[in-house]
Amino acid sequence: MSFASRSFGLALKVFKAKRNIALGEYKFTQIFIGVENSPTLLRLFGSQRSMLKIVHHLKLRIVDSDWGIWLDHNTGAVCIGSKYMASARINCLYLDVIHVLVHVKQFLDGRDLFDQTFEYVDRPTEIEAYRYTIDEAKRLQMSEDEILKYLRVDAVDDSELGRLIEKIGVRPRR
Repeated sequence: MSFASRSFGLALKVFKAKRNIALGEYKFTQIFIGVENSPTLLRLFGSQRSMLKIVHHLKLRIVDSDWGIWLDHNTGAVCIGSKYMASARINCLYLDVIHVLVHVKQFLDGRDLFDQTFEYVDRPTEIEAYRYTIDEAKRLQMSEDEILKYLRVDAVDDSELGRLIEKIGVRPRR
């Protein structure tokens, strides 16, 4: 096991996710435990107090879906597909939780998360969310290849992925 893998493994010992739970609404911190220990999120929210206030009041809806995790822009609740919750690799789930929490902060700041004047990978809110997510991946010493593999799971084609990785500072494979 490489140092990077050990480092990431240690971080994921702090982050826990209750996986096989019934459909319904929960407190975010009932299901995702330890995410508030992320220095990347601390930087995003500005203070431990501010971050804790938000994540402790945040609702999480487990829904019958194959989809991953997203923010319901009508209610401000985080939604996650039950199939994804049960089957996602823990490192991907952790990074997706970081990503969606950036969107929660953007939502609370009144930003337009779905500005249709931009394509998905060009949307300022997505670029910001990916930057924070990749900062967390780098902090955990994930390799560039591991980061690219994580980014590839999103529904973007190769040219869109190329634009995204350029904007967020990930080096493409040579």
